[in-house]
Amino acid sequence: MFECKLICTDIDGTLLNREHQITERTKEALKRARRQGIIIALVSGRIGSSLRILQQEIGIQGPLGCFNGSLALDDDGNELEAHPIRLEQAFEVLDAVKHTDLESFVFTNESWYTKKRSAWYDIEVEASRTEGRVVPFGELASSFYPGERPFKVLCMHHDPSYVQAMQAKLQQNFGTSLNILNSSPKYIEILARGVDKGHAVRSLCNAYKIDAGSVMAVGDYYNDIGMFRASGYSVAMGNAPSDVKEHAIAVTKSNSEDGLALAIESIL
Repeated sequence: MFECKLICTDIDGTLLNREHQITERTKEALKRARRQGIIIALVSGRIGSSLRILQQEIGIQGPLGCFNGSLALDDDGNELEAHPIRLEQAFEVLDAVKHTDLESFVFTNESWYTKKRSAWYDIEVEASRTEGRVVPFGELASSFYPGERPFKVLCMHHDPSYVQAMQAKLQQNFGTSLNILNSSPKYIEILARGVDKGHAVRSLCNAYKIDAGSVMAVGDYYNDIGMFRASGYSVAMGNAPSDVKEHAIAVTKSNSEDGLALAIESIL
């Protein structure tokens, strides 16, 4: 019998349904798990401030894995592990995509930045429920607050085939120094080399004295595979690509069928 002490759940495509909402059944499953002493960690490509809003909506507290494992925070927001990228690396990526059709954002431990307001800016605000800062990228260094560090460059396009082609180019140019991955068919995430969601899982296990065999990880996309590998019990959502499901121990229903709630209920 699997004894769960930590649940690590992805957000988009997992916690959130197709309407980008958390169902009441999912909220209750998470709160029930928390009442039973299980730690709930939201592990996502998102910034911490966005994840805190979701915690408040659910009615739970807990640690966070931000930026696909690049930044792990405890219940109080203290850093457990941090893998920022150098600002010079962010500038190199931004320069490489400047004359392409990709839109780009820079995410830090404090905020996120865009060089102009656009439809993508509005999409990000709606999804994350956090306003970004509009700053010319050449002025980023002077715009950062004390202690602010870049953790991620996000590049976007509505055409998945264009994203795939551009990702291949970015991988060719930066793959030896940065981690280039997809968090959805329309998004390319550029992170510190070698970092994935598994780093957040291992950091949380160390901080909370939990064996990896007692961790359940639930996710739906390629950026969740690292989290699956670091956990004792991995569950892929029914809406996950078939080759992502192959990396999981179990498969639940889709995010429009309360798949996360069903996965949690099955181990309580």
